[in-house]
Amino acid sequence: MEKKNLNDFEFNEFVKVINEISGIDLADKRNTLSLKLFKFCLDQGFDNFQDFLFKLRINQKLKQETLDFVTIGETYFLRELEQLKEVIFYIKGLEKSVRILSAPCSTGEEVYSLAILAAQNFIKDIDILGIDINSNVIEKAKLGKYQGRTLQRLSEAEKNKFFTKEGEIYTINKSELCSCKFELCNVFEDKFLRLGKFDIIVSRNMMIYFNHDSKLKLMERFYKILDNNGRLYIGNADLVPDAGLFKKVFSSKGVYYEKV
Repeated sequence: MEKKNLNDFEFNEFVKVINEISGIDLADKRNTLSLKLFKFCLDQGFDNFQDFLFKLRINQKLKQETLDFVTIGETYFLRELEQLKEVIFYIKGLEKSVRILSAPCSTGEEVYSLAILAAQNFIKDIDILGIDINSNVIEKAKLGKYQGRTLQRLSEAEKNKFFTKEGEIYTINKSELCSCKFELCNVFEDKFLRLGKFDIIVSRNMMIYFNHDSKLKLMERFYKILDNNGRLYIGNADLVPDAGLFKKVFSSKGVYYEKV
């Protein structure tokens, strides 16, 4: 590719393909993405952008590498803590084994934060599954190794109990926590509907990247895998469309959604 910028048609075609694959809307990311995308294509061995778009639709390896390229999330432990506490309070009242889905889970901080809060409240009979469309963050979540700013909300006592420190690296002490698993999964693929039923879905700061149609489709899929009387917790920045499937409930610590 001789030029270093994509024209409007090329970029819009790329946006369309990514939306079809993942539901993510990149339409307003042209200024920040265009030059990076040009370099990404060259790194993948393409000198023609149309060839890249064609192969992107049919090649699973290229599809995954491209999704990894456009979905770089940043999170930290105990993010939006009051909402996490609300989830734990709800679990304590259920008095049964509980399955939780974290989607997207990014590098695992949300999953492990829930597990830490559960351990502090003597809750053991829960299973947490984290899923993400980005293969790199899933591998990092499985490793459970962290350093720097992501740990800043944790107390020294929490770090000492739930992590093993080597130099500047803190590794999750999984023996102190409930079952925490991670899987590479696209919420719009069939695999998502085969994950089983969940009592709680935590999906924070994913819908902000979706257009209205993708949000509606996502809510339909959440509805299918959420157990009867299950709850959906979303991020403060997420706008949830009214698909007639959930009832918005206000609590002292925020809002959640119940199946209708």
